[in-house]
Amino acid sequence: MKLRASSLICVAAIAAALATQSVAADKKPEFERKPFTGAYEPQGVDERGLWMEMDEAERGFRDSPQILHDERLKTYLSGVLCKTVGFDRCGAARIYVVKDHRFNASMAPNGLMIVNTGLLARMHSEAELSTVLGHEFGHFELRHSLNRFRALRKGTDWLAWLGMAGAATGNDMTATQNAIILGFFSYNREQEKDADFLGAAYVRSSPYPLRASAVWKRLAEEDDATREERKLRKLKRATPGATDTHPTGAQRFAYFSQLEAEIGAQNGDDGQEQFREETSRILPDIFAGLVKGNDFAGADYVIRSRGDALGWDGLLLHTRAELYRLRGNPRDLITARQFYEKAITLPGAPPESWRGIGLTAMRTGDTENGKVALKEYLAKAPTSNDSAAIKMLLEN
Repeated sequence: MKLRASSLICVAAIAAALATQSVAADKKPEFERKPFTGAYEPQGVDERGLWMEMDEAERGFRDSPQILHDERLKTYLSGVLCKTVGFDRCGAARIYVVKDHRFNASMAPNGLMIVNTGLLARMHSEAELSTVLGHEFGHFELRHSLNRFRALRKGTDWLAWLGMAGAATGNDMTATQNAIILGFFSYNREQEKDADFLGAAYVRSSPYPLRASAVWKRLAEEDDATREERKLRKLKRATPGATDTHPTGAQRFAYFSQLEAEIGAQNGDDGQEQFREETSRILPDIFAGLVKGNDFAGADYVIRSRGDALGWDGLLLHTRAELYRLRGNPRDLITARQFYEKAITLPGAPPESWRGIGLTAMRTGDTENGKVALKEYLAKAPTSNDSAAIKMLLEN
């Protein structure tokens, strides 16, 4: 039976977060990559069954509209992965880019790796990206998900048994069941930390400098922006809660900062210019989910941080203008128009920037200049999908 793409994303995300075999959480992995012994073959009924499920799901997943089908991007990401974990072992992974605004990546036990567009939107260099890809590959190489799969099966059998026992005796078994579930969550946190340190070890033995702490610093600042807009208290938790499956962002920032301080000055190219070039080409796809989401402040922070780090061009400024136009408050429309007008003075501005000028001008009462901009948009993009609607607007 084929799984839907959304189901596979969920399964792969869960599988990549599951774990058993571990390096001690307080021990840093070795600097050098261990020799690669070849692709792992599933052993036993459980492993072969899980492999078959994931292979079947992947066959139904790879042509999904949720996938960003861009071979150049896949090749580029594969190259970063290979530089990070080694060319002898990276061939075990098959990368798919998923149109999802969230900061996430995952890797299934059969080698399927998922990278969200939202993750790419938040990265500023190949070095930063390598820390995330190395983390996911660490889960894969330690075979966390396979062993955790066995433990989870055993645990759910116990839950079913306890539920029947409770029904038979009239006892409330909720507390016991919760204790087992919370044990699994705690276990996963340890494995997440193991994957963090193994991923860092991969990066340290690669051409890239380690730049992990910068990623977690920006994620915290993005969350702060969102919470401030929603008038919520900012979170600075140094320790995870009972149901957290990952170390907190503050924890990760702390131990990566310490590790980077211990390493000291690092040579190597961050790959920032290469990253900017490859992602600027598909910027609308990367930012679409963020721009159209319901987190204005967070999205604005992500766009601004990219512009400050990688430089502003017409397309990125157009993206920020779209964010303001879509929220649509009166002041937002004025700000959006200013961004559109600045965008068309920079390289890379799309024809839609003229459309944005026209629409925001007309909505704020400047009909004459709005129509001029819309006519320019039609001249630049005569076969656009909305050309008929724009023509009707001009005629009214």
